[in-house]
This record gives sequence, C-alpha cells and structure tokens, in this order.
Amino acid sequence: MARSLLKVVAVTVALFLALSAAERVLWVFVDFDDERTAQVYGTAARVANPDKRLFYGSSDGGGLLETTYTLLGEPRRAGHGEDGTGYEITENLFGTIEAPSLDGPSGSLGDAIASVEANLGLDRELTERTRKTIDGLPQTLDAVAVVEFAHSMTTERLVAFNRRHKLCGGADVSYIYAPAPRYDDSSDDPPLNAVVWNRHMTEEYIRPDLTYQCETEPEAALAEFRRWAGLLDEGDDLSEFELDYEWLTDAAKEGVVDGLVVDSWKVADLRKLLDDPEVRTVQLADVAFDLGEIG
Repeated sequence: MARSLLKVVAVTVALFLALSAAERVLWVFVDFDDERTAQVYGTAARVANPDKRLFYGSSDGGGLLETTYTLLGEPRRAGHGEDGTGYEITENLFGTIEAPSLDGPSGSLGDAIASVEANLGLDRELTERTRKTIDGLPQTLDAVAVVEFAHSMTTERLVAFNRRHKLCGGADVSYIYAPAPRYDDSSDDPPLNAVVWNRHMTEEYIRPDLTYQCETEPEAALAEFRRWAGLLDEGDDLSEFELDYEWLTDAAKEGVVDGLVVDSWKVADLRKLLDDPEVRTVQLADVAFDLGEIG
C-alpha cells in the first residue's frame, strides 16, 4: 500500500516537473503578447459591446496553452452602476480568441444601435412620434439613448453640430462610425456588429483623468480611431466580437458618423436635438430618475 502510494506521488511530481519544463520551453517559441492582447482585443471588445461600460482590464500572466485577459464592466443603464462583472477574453497559442460574453450588444440599447442605418434622410412623422414620446416623460430623467442622424456626418459637420448645441466630448458620447449591416442568413458572410467608438476605449486612454475636447472632440476621436485601426493585422481573430479587419479599417478610412450613443443625458436635452434637421430620431434605451436630484 505504502509502495503504491509512493509510486503515485512520484508520478505526480514527475508530471508536474515535466509540465513546468514544457511551459518554459513553449514560452521560448510562443510569445503571448499581453500588451497587444489588451490593445487589440480589449479595445475590440469595447467597440463591439457599447451596451456595457467596460473599464480596466488585467491579464492572468499567461499559461501553458493560453492567456486570459479580463475586462471589468457593468451593463450600460441609466440608473446607478451595478457591481462589476468580469468578461474574459482568452487567446490560445494558435491566436484563436474566445470571448463568449462579448459578441455584441444586446437588450434595448443593442436594438437601438442595430436599427441605425446610413443616409435614411429625414422622416418627419417618425421625428414627431419620437417628440410626443419624449414629451410624455419627466424631462429630468436620465437616459441612455441613440441619436440617429438623417445623413452621415463628416467630422466638420459633427463639430458644427456640437457648436450649435454646445455639446462637449466625454465618456458619455460615443460615435457610430459604421452601422451594423443587415444580416442575411442565406449568405456565407458572417454577421458584423456596428462600430461604436469613444477615445477612452483604448488601453492608453482607459483612465479617469482623460481630458476630452469640447466641440472639437470628434476630430480627436477620429484620429485615435484611425491610430488604433492602424495597429490591426489581417490575421487578428476578431470574429468573437463579430468584427473583422476590413470592416474596421474601412470605417476608420471613411470616418463618417451615422449616430451617437449617449449615456446619462437628460431627456430634456435629447428632446432639443429633435429640432435639428441633422437628427432623424432619438431612440431611448433606458431611463431612470436621478436619485441624487430627488434627495
């Protein structure tokens, strides 16, 4: 009995030493680049999942066959934040990515983003219906919403729009650079998510002291989007986020905005935008009372 136990222990120790040695050898040939995982895949996760506020990420340091990068986040809702949830991005030694909880936006905000299309033009009946809906709500409510433009907005027109409405850049305004294309299940082409961008989505800018520009923030946002798109390689596995290299780089090259995702804006401020001929509609995804104001 004792001899058998000794054999089991010896085999276990031998296996452990062999695996440790194999891991050291493997790391000579396979370099899990934690910094690039954060820069490329951490940012791609934020681009594809604007229904979540995805904050800081951290790496597990890598293992024998894979490395895991975890983003801390919460659902993007109008009320007070919830306890943080960890969203994992795992990369194996072949470069394949798994991120089962980060495949795109869901819920009412996901539906609002998915409904945005480019250059649909003005629809006065739609605008009037939206105005009546908003007028029926308390104007001091906080809202998460999507502002859809009647026509694609260049950076210059978006800066002019900001100046008309005295809007500044911030973590509460993200730009829809490419609406999600309509998915045809009879086609071999995979579905693609909308490209939604804010400067704080890159690792370099995920920090509380990020200084945004005011009316000219669209210029800085586009410049940073193009810089990030320039880091991508055609071989990057972005399929888990329902994105791809060409989709992202084309959106960065074109640089036009078809809508805004706004976070914790007052309903009254959204209502004012409906009077602007550049705005086709505003879709409310979530509303909540500001409990601080009530107190």
